[in-house]
Amino acid sequence: RVLVALSTRGTRTMAPAKVTDAFQATKRGRGVAKGKPKAKSVRAADTKPENDTTEEYLNILKSFDMTSKFGPALGLTRLERWERAEKLDLSPPADVLRILREVGEDDPEIRECVWERIV
Repeated sequence: RVLVALSTRGTRTMAPAKVTDAFQATKRGRGVAKGKPKAKSVRAADTKPENDTTEEYLNILKSFDMTSKFGPALGLTRLERWERAEKLDLSPPADVLRILREVGEDDPEIRECVWERIV
């Protein structure tokens, strides 16, 4: 369908039937992958196993911090929170206590709750 219209000078012009007919179609998003982006490996070839262990410990401790079942985390060290949860029979994970005793209370990244650095 094509509509014929008169221009301001009195000559006839061809107008498109649809608004989308007046514009050239372009393909968008070439080269852009759909879905979740693939995770890139950030681990260097010379990564020490000690760093892997520390990373694993931090993931376990973060999981403990994020579990509200054991009560509020702000204002307490992880060990104090674990001991309070144990006193209240909330069954805190034994792995957390083992990590806290094994690594010690010297490292603030291990000692303090993840929320202490955020809030």
